[in-house]
Amino acid sequence: MTIGVMSVLLALLLPAVQFARESARRIQCTSNLRQIMMATEGFAASRGEYPEYGWAGFDDQGRPWNRNSVPHVEILPYLDQSPIFNLIDQVDFYGVFSAYDLPRARSSVNDKIMKTTIPLFQCPSDRHVQGGCNYRVNLGTGADYYTTPPTDAFAACFDLNNGSGAFISHQALAPRDFTDGLSQTAFYCERVIGSGNVNRYDPWRDYSPIMDEWPHCTADALRYTCGQVAGISTTHAPFAGYTWFFPSKGHTAYDHILSPNSKTPDCSYDDPAVPESWNAAIAARSQHTGIVNAAFGDGSVHGISESIDIRVWRALGTRAKQD
Repeated sequence: MTIGVMSVLLALLLPAVQFARESARRIQCTSNLRQIMMATEGFAASRGEYPEYGWAGFDDQGRPWNRNSVPHVEILPYLDQSPIFNLIDQVDFYGVFSAYDLPRARSSVNDKIMKTTIPLFQCPSDRHVQGGCNYRVNLGTGADYYTTPPTDAFAACFDLNNGSGAFISHQALAPRDFTDGLSQTAFYCERVIGSGNVNRYDPWRDYSPIMDEWPHCTADALRYTCGQVAGISTTHAPFAGYTWFFPSKGHTAYDHILSPNSKTPDCSYDDPAVPESWNAAIAARSQHTGIVNAAFGDGSVHGISESIDIRVWRALGTRAKQD
């Protein structure tokens, strides 16, 4: 009889204990995001603008782009991580950061640094990996990163909403650029870390490559395509979020194309040789039941319901009114 009573009590108590633990983890996750946003505000207060976001490479004319720049690195001194920041080789800021393989830096110094785990960059509710990143910057609602129409064969494929987020490729934004108001614009949000399993595709954590040759010009086109291609390819990107060190939708950025915790898996027009995931839909995703946590430009952090209207979600992903 006593054993039976104890079994019943344990069965009743266990869900409550698990709920309490997850509640504590969610609170810690919220705290992490708040500290990251405060550090971003501290950077802006000292510089007059927010950190830049962009990756190294060359444009169609062969001109060099800016060096790699990612807010997670730039705000380190404002997170009491100056010793790590000061060790970074800022000259040789290059690397291989495809989410189809483990990321690595070209500089041996940076390769060691990027494997350093920054606890504030990982949500306690998710699986942890060395040097991993759960909190990503918002790149908006556009299907691509470039903000002026191309002059090549893709000239007809241009989304007017490109560059609509809190961060924009190779351009530092200032508070005055947020005409919708800082309190109405998401800066950072959660995204679960990849499965790390190259042999088995996990549609919740990994993303699939878009294999056709023409980019998908709008957010809705990408959303449709993601629903069609997920899991079809013989390869997938299982190492998403395995570094906070490089700018890429594969690791440190997300967009407002898909709904939070979207049932439609993520997809990207890229491959291991083109790691920046330039034409991609990478959703905010979390291990919290029914919500994702998002940090806004006014420093507030909110739990956003996964059932939010997609139009409202996209509006929160833009710093100004968009089409």
